[in-house]
Order: sequence, then structure tokens, then C-alpha cells
Amino acid sequence: MSARIHPTAIVDSAAVLGDGVEIGPYAVVEAGVTLGGGCVVGPFCRIAGPAVIGRENRFESHCAIGGPPQDLKYGGEPTRLEIGDGNTFREFVTVNRGTPGGGGLTRIGSGGLFMAYAHVAHDCHVGDGVIFANAATLAGHVTVADFATIGAFSAVHQFCRVGIHAFLGGFTVATKDCLPFMRTVGSRPAKCYGPNSIGLERRGFSEEVRRAIKQAWRLIHSPKFGLIEALERIEADGLTDTPEVRGLIEFIRTSDRGVIL
Repeated sequence: MSARIHPTAIVDSAAVLGDGVEIGPYAVVEAGVTLGGGCVVGPFCRIAGPAVIGRENRFESHCAIGGPPQDLKYGGEPTRLEIGDGNTFREFVTVNRGTPGGGGLTRIGSGGLFMAYAHVAHDCHVGDGVIFANAATLAGHVTVADFATIGAFSAVHQFCRVGIHAFLGGFTVATKDCLPFMRTVGSRPAKCYGPNSIGLERRGFSEEVRRAIKQAWRLIHSPKFGLIEALERIEADGLTDTPEVRGLIEFIRTSDRGVIL
């Protein structure tokens, strides 16, 4: 099935459209863009290249996807954007290409929901199954792991990491790394409020795994221990036999900016 292009849309002859792609009124698809089969580009969207976009992605009206990075050092060098399959980008979402200094690539995985006015800046790497609520914003070079949720009007500082299954509440300002499996909420300073128990249960984590994560958090948060001592105690107690706890400890130890506690 060939692509369906509205008469008012502008699609560059150098763009590649998969089977069943729909391009809506007044949309612009530029040279260097590849859209996988089944993608829908709504009215007034701009898709700029170089960008490789997988199958069944939906872009509602006025999205700006693949535009140049908002970086004063950027001089027009060739950089790119990669997007997986089955994402939804709601109204006015913006996603920028990478910069040469950041590896030249912005990447988004599959199955994500990006609500209205969400922003993914240059050189960000976003995993699968994420949820970005309205106006959730990433600065450059941010890493967001699989199944993380970024609450409405939240901002993540450049070079920070958001861990797997992390939950950031609305209006959070994250200037350090946000722990996997945990709830981080607040503005200057944000605080971690322990495991995202309801979210983990909904995702199918067993009671045993949830209990181990909670026990690890209690040690990390305990006033009896410094952070290094707490990590050593978690290992001594055998909690790192649970892969999720082992991942939590590794996340903390590999943090460059520090973690929000």
C-alpha cells in the first residue's frame, strides 16, 4: 500500500516513505527522513532529517521532529535522529538531532508516549515504554532508561540519568541522577521518596523483588549509614542477589553527577 499524502503537504523527493504512511495537511517532510510503514504525520508537523523513524509512529499536529540542536556550538554539521516503533508524539512535541560533541545522535526507543509540549533535546538517549507527561523537558545529553515516567512540567538537567522504571512527579527539577525503581519529586532540591511500589506492581514485579528493592532503599535512606556504607551493607545482606537491586547499586556507583536521595 503506497503512502497517502495530503495535497497541501510538502514531502521532499529525497524522503523515504514506507507502506501505508499518512501525511496530513500542511505537514513538511524534508530530505534525509525515512518514515517506516504505518506512520501518521498530522497537520502542520515538520519532520527534518537526517532522521530514521521506525514503524507505526504517530505524530499529532504541530510536532517539530529532527530539527537542529539548540546549541550555540552547533555549526550545521551532519548529525541525526533515530526513533523506534510504535511511539505517540502529541501536539507541539519537539525532538532535536544530536551534536558532534555529543556523539551526533539523539535516540528514542519504542512504545513511548510523549504528551503535548514535551521536549527531547540533542544527544539524549531515551529507552522503550517511557511516558513523558505534558511539557516534560530534557536538556541535552540526558539518558532516560526503559519504562521511566517523567511528570508534567518536569525538567531534567543536562548529562543526568533517569533510571529504569523511575517515576518523576510533576514539576520536578532533577539536577542529579534519578534512581531506578524510585519516586523522585520536588524542585530545588528534589527528593527521593522510595520505591514506586504501585508502578512496579502494575509492571508485574513480584512481591519478592519489590521487598528487596524496599529493603535496599531503607538502608540507603537510613541515618545510621553513609551512602558507601549503605551500599556495602546491601551487598553483605545478600540483597544484590536480586538483579534489580544489583542494577540499583551499579547505577549509584557509576553516577557522575551524584544521585537524588
